[in-house]
Amino acid sequence: MDLVTPLIDLLSAAVLVFLVFVGSKAVRAFRQSKQAVIESASLLEIIVNALTSRLESSESVVTDLQHAFERINHSSAELENEQSKLRGSYRHVLEHLQESLSNDKRLLLELEQLKVRLGSIQERRPLTENVQKPTPTGRLPESTSDALAALTPTERHTLEILSREGPKAAPELGRRMRKSREHMARLMKKLYLEGYVDRESNHAPFRYKLSEKIASLLDHEESVTEEALEKA
Repeated sequence: MDLVTPLIDLLSAAVLVFLVFVGSKAVRAFRQSKQAVIESASLLEIIVNALTSRLESSESVVTDLQHAFERINHSSAELENEQSKLRGSYRHVLEHLQESLSNDKRLLLELEQLKVRLGSIQERRPLTENVQKPTPTGRLPESTSDALAALTPTERHTLEILSREGPKAAPELGRRMRKSREHMARLMKKLYLEGYVDRESNHAPFRYKLSEKIASLLDHEESVTEEALEKA
């Protein structure tokens, strides 16, 4: 019995040591677990804060994009309205131009028809009505020298062309004399009103020829010149 008692004490001591060792291990493991929990909690807090900040940034971006999209929709609506007004204006202008073109075509057709009718009337008029008698308002001097002395060199040259080549229109005379159409028209009108030339007004442009008096005066002057040359 004396031997059993020490063994029990030794076994009790061994169990106590084992319990102390296990307890210390358990306490150390608990402390490590607690530290891990604390670290995990800190890490989770960091992650949560990061996600919260990111979420707030994302929400801000989404809000900005939504506002921008609304502004774009508003601008698109205004642009569509302006484009619609512009298309309406273009359509109105096009319709006006088309109407104007149609009126111009109708007017041109009417003018062509009027031209044809006037041509038919002109062809049906008697020849005696086509060649109108001149009505000069001026009075020529009686002598050739006085009649021709009142002329300018251009007017004298014009009468000489008509004397040599016969009736001509003012534009043709202007080309020959190198004068403008307006200048030659005024010159021929002056000669006509003063009685130097007669005018054929059966068609435009008018054709001019020497009046009978000027033609006779020039013939007489040429005859006198030829007789003087023969005597010489």
